[in-house]
Amino acid sequence: MKITKVEDGFVVMSDGNMTGRRLYESSGCAIIHMTVQPGREVAPHAAAVDMEFYVLEGRGRFMVGDESREAGPGSLVESPRNISHGIVNTGSGPLRLLAIKNNRPSDGL
Repeated sequence: MKITKVEDGFVVMSDGNMTGRRLYESSGCAIIHMTVQPGREVAPHAAAVDMEFYVLEGRGRFMVGDESREAGPGSLVESPRNISHGIVNTGSGPLRLLAIKNNRPSDGL
């Protein structure tokens, strides 16, 4: 059994207002723990894989394609591959979430 604590995850992004730590990676999936500070934005961009964002703490506005919606703890936001997605922390505290990158076939599992 392998256990990875957030603080031991490999830092894949960090700029003082946002930190991403990779907790898991395989040929089919990657899981990144993200902390986004209040008011900070993850600029819209597209990924070549399906992505899901699971909110652990805080509130954020998630943009996927032409849609924009607020989500809080316990919410899962889906973003299909090759569709632009972005995140803005709309709360007064840190937004903590898991970003899950799925490299699965287009037709599902």
